[in-house]
Amino acid sequence: MKPKVLVESLALLALAVSIGFSQSSVTPVARLARQAAAAHKAMPIMPAASTPAGEFRSHAWIAAPLTAPAPAVTSSLPGFCNITISGLGYIFCPNALRTAYGVSSIVGGNGGAGITIAIVDAFHYASAESDLNAFSSAMLLPACTTANGCFKQVSQIGGAPRAGSDTNWETETMLDIEWAHAIAPNAKILLVEGDDSTYNNLGEALTYAAAHADIVSNSYGSEEFSEETLFDSLYSASKPILFSSGDGGAPATYPCSSPGVTCVGGTTLNVNGSYQRVSETAWSGSGGGCSLYEAVPAYQSAISTTCATRATPDVAALADPATGVAVYDSGNGGYFLVGGTSLACPLTAAVYANVMTARLSFGKTKFGNMNTSLYKAFTSNHAYFYFDVTSGSNGLSAGPGYDLVTGMGVSKGASMANRFFGLIP
Repeated sequence: MKPKVLVESLALLALAVSIGFSQSSVTPVARLARQAAAAHKAMPIMPAASTPAGEFRSHAWIAAPLTAPAPAVTSSLPGFCNITISGLGYIFCPNALRTAYGVSSIVGGNGGAGITIAIVDAFHYASAESDLNAFSSAMLLPACTTANGCFKQVSQIGGAPRAGSDTNWETETMLDIEWAHAIAPNAKILLVEGDDSTYNNLGEALTYAAAHADIVSNSYGSEEFSEETLFDSLYSASKPILFSSGDGGAPATYPCSSPGVTCVGGTTLNVNGSYQRVSETAWSGSGGGCSLYEAVPAYQSAISTTCATRATPDVAALADPATGVAVYDSGNGGYFLVGGTSLACPLTAAVYANVMTARLSFGKTKFGNMNTSLYKAFTSNHAYFYFDVTSGSNGLSAGPGYDLVTGMGVSKGASMANRFFGLIP
């Protein structure tokens, strides 16, 4: 059975573009979403050309506002959930993506219980907690609040939030925390807000996050630069530190190319009516390639990457905004269809949180940096631990084994939970 396609899609699209406030009163993000929907073409929320030197940018893409009413696939979820709208694409809600990626099949995963996922983003969003819980309620997820101990929001040094606001980073923040919670609903979420998007302030935020969480997700980056190795120590914690690989295709980006980072590329995911994977191909925007400045790390020395330097990405997950996810961001007007490797990164972090919980249930300790073990899994039994993405291109071609678009492939959480723990002391 194929995903439901709305025959009313053109009318719904027109309504999505016209509904709400006048064009003069909407936020830039909401206006961009309307433009993307009208053009039937997703757009980056923060284009590379508009990012000042010395600052990182989000890798989120927006495809449309999801304010149009639509027939519900199930009576208990929003009507736009898990359907295809012609001209926009497929809209994943949590239940479908958890099924597609086998999260519910992770033995002992328990939704990431006992694990803290840190999300690092720039600027402060005062409605982050309330938006997260509006999303959780609509998507039938457990509440994640300060009161129940699930959610904590702090500045880059761990105190009360102090940064100014930024509507572009606001959407990135909500994408990150909502979809980390969607895939690991029993994990705790620590949102660490950099004072701004400069290398130094987001680096300080990451340092705090790594000291107070079990896994850290970062959905931002920049072009590589000649002094980048001076920053590598920031990204070399004894914790899994994940970064999105970028949204401009090849070449590599930073900090994804830093050797202590698990670099997450992007895919296009297609499912059937039961939300099972039908195909998964490389997303054309997935960042990846041979680093200009980073040496080959030891964990890549035993595999063929075609690079004489650090190869990126390491792994991949859903990123294509044409098979994107619903994100609730009240500050920008409501629900939006969003993608980019900014999505792939928290998805992968949340899958690993489930695997980490399973690991604890097997009597093992929490993960340290994962890269050595991820590559050991690849060389020991690639097909068991990863879905190999063999088609698609970001300017470089995906293919069997390791490639510079999707790395080793999409992590199979259930397989990793079944045997991965045995590969790590």
